Amino acid sequence: MTENKPSAVWPKLPLALILGGGGVILLVAAFVTGLSLGFGLGRLTAPASPSWNANASVAPMLYQCAEPPPAGAALRLYPEFASFWEAMDLLDSHYYGDLPNSEEAAFAAIRSITGLLGDPNTAFLTPQEADAFRHDAGSLFEGIGARVAWDADADTLVIAESFENQPAWSAGLRRGDLILAVDGESLVSVGLSEAVAMIRGPEGSAVTLNVLRPGAAAPFDAPFDVEVVRARIELPTLSTDSLGEEGRIAYVRLNTFNENAGQLVREAVKDAMQRDPTGIILDLRGNSGGLLREAVTVAGIFLDDKTVLLERFEDGTSETYHTEGKAVAPDVPLAVLVDEASASASEIVAGALQDYGRAVLIGSDTFGKGSVQLPYTLGNGGIMRITIAKWSTPHDRTIDGIGLQPDIPVDAPDGQSAGAGDPQVDAALQYFQNLQKGASGP
Repeated sequence: MTENKPSAVWPKLPLALILGGGGVILLVAAFVTGLSLGFGLGRLTAPASPSWNANASVAPMLYQCAEPPPAGAALRLYPEFASFWEAMDLLDSHYYGDLPNSEEAAFAAIRSITGLLGDPNTAFLTPQEADAFRHDAGSLFEGIGARVAWDADADTLVIAESFENQPAWSAGLRRGDLILAVDGESLVSVGLSEAVAMIRGPEGSAVTLNVLRPGAAAPFDAPFDVEVVRARIELPTLSTDSLGEEGRIAYVRLNTFNENAGQLVREAVKDAMQRDPTGIILDLRGNSGGLLREAVTVAGIFLDDKTVLLERFEDGTSETYHTEGKAVAPDVPLAVLVDEASASASEIVAGALQDYGRAVLIGSDTFGKGSVQLPYTLGNGGIMRITIAKWSTPHDRTIDGIGLQPDIPVDAPDGQSAGAGDPQVDAALQYFQNLQKGASGP
């Protein structure tokens, strides 16, 4: 069974060791792996594996190779992994039964190590999962039509938002529902990426989710099964409207910080400014984040010559991000709608606007993802998403695990963000009315 020899597994492990969406919130339908939660886009192809001697034997607690191990983590961890290779050699030589192939073993080892980090934002994607991730990075998806997060307390997935009239919504899933199992397989402690991969599937296929609704009365006070038929779902990056009695409140909803987000918001606000708005609503509810540079761009639409965030790295160095260019709407009254699913890039924008008093935040506490991830492409096509830094607001507020608190707390109806006409939008409209009354007298 040459394919199961430790030497076939070992070259893949160090590559993973050298290698940033909240837990991460994923845009479902096909569940984009937030992983799109406010991480700057990056790509690194891992170096090729060295030539390892497949016929080497175990010397005293140390695997021999045809040439020295590569520098970096492989060299540093080489002695400590002696017992690993000894165990692998014993399994390969003596186990009665079928062993996993070398690729499966390598993937399991990588996931085991990332699981020890206690960081759900640092994750490994197999080549197949990575392909799905790249495919899902647009606005068209196949899936259940929900946004999910990793619930650290329950150690499983939680519905962050169920999109209205989409499969998850139609099946009865609502915000706050914990997903305990998929088709009979437990999700508890498996990790975000693997859990999402278990739920993802093609249009027309059915998936059975075992769900717990915390605090619910009978019959939802115990785990129950929900069957969801996956569908093809298109979620626009941005939508706009004109609200208020005279239509002079510009409404801009941004669903994700993809590579077009900044330009689309800038164009929408420019267009709104032609109508002399008395207020602007920037709706970031359910927006789990995306590209860091797009967050900086969006903040710069409303702020002139300001710091947007502070980024700190493990080695003690830091980087400060500033707005670029001239703001489109630096003075028009601004309300930003946020909720529990507003994360990462959304929190970067909302936090900066709140720090400078440029906007009032309306809604509920945000997710609290104050870290930055980079996705690195491995030689086999897989992806390692790694937390590379922590960030804070311009006034050095750390929001990781805490979130941003709204200036005007307003709960969403039935845990959903329904758009114009809901209590949070109404609260924003009332805020603008109060500003007008204050300017013109009682």
